[in-house]
Amino acid sequence: MKTIGFGVGMLLAASFSVVGPAVAQYPERPITLIAPAGAGGGTDATARLLAIGLERELGQPVNVVNQGQGGGVVGFTSIVTAEPDGYTLGVIYNFAHYSPMGQGDFDAEDMTPIGQFNFDPAGFHVRTDSEWTDINQALDAIKADPAAYDIACGGGCGGSWPLAFASLLDAYEVDLSQVRMISGQGAAAALQEMVAGGFDVVPSSVPEAGSLIESGLVRGLAVFGTERLAAFPDIPTLEEETGMVLELGAWRGLVGPAGLPDDVTEQLKAALEAVYNDPEFQSAMTERGFGLRWRDADEFGEFMAEEETSVRELVRVLGL
Repeated sequence: MKTIGFGVGMLLAASFSVVGPAVAQYPERPITLIAPAGAGGGTDATARLLAIGLERELGQPVNVVNQGQGGGVVGFTSIVTAEPDGYTLGVIYNFAHYSPMGQGDFDAEDMTPIGQFNFDPAGFHVRTDSEWTDINQALDAIKADPAAYDIACGGGCGGSWPLAFASLLDAYEVDLSQVRMISGQGAAAALQEMVAGGFDVVPSSVPEAGSLIESGLVRGLAVFGTERLAAFPDIPTLEEETGMVLELGAWRGLVGPAGLPDDVTEQLKAALEAVYNDPEFQSAMTERGFGLRWRDADEFGEFMAEEETSVRELVRVLGL
């Protein structure tokens, strides 16, 4: 009977010792995608479009869960407090006002940015019979007497549209502490109230004002983006009218909780970029009226931090 030499025996033992249980590859089970908004709105709709593409790229079901309670605070809180394992993600939007207004306790640093995929520019809307026929007239008038005009906040003065409007006024060197911004029941209600004489200006997305624009009751003076909107080609951009290059409005992006492992983050970044570049996704977004805007994880993280700083200063000056 042959014996195995010491060196050979050690080699075989070493060979067997490295064999162990297979390491599971992410993702190995379904993913939860939190939408901090109710069903049927823009965040819900874009999250569901995104989920379809992510399922294809990641090979696992991606289940959208709506958590719009507390104006989205419940959803954001669920995202930032989730286990950082890649199985709970979130579609987020303009959030920087929650913390300084005492509505929520979360910041940009509590999230792992994966990428931005959407931007919808704000619009500056007045009644058709308004004395202002272009945005320069409107801005000059508001700058001369900020307290003389009623500006609608829609669903709340910390939201995307009023803060976009406040950013514009700040860039135009208007005294924000004197501006009259009035909270209401949402953009649609504010637009109707403006038509009835209740407001002088309603900042909102242009599609929200679309039917009133088409019926001749509302005039869009400018869109706060870098290009005119295909559906509203007669509304000029801020740059065309004022020379100011500003991109202000509502945005959406994909994040995970802080501390997401690097390998998981890299896989999610690649998956999101593939979804964004898919013609079917872009067509579906465009057909539903959602704008496309890409920022990779690094750019998105920088954008979130910059917006957090600027928005919180606006909230402070406006006394919100």
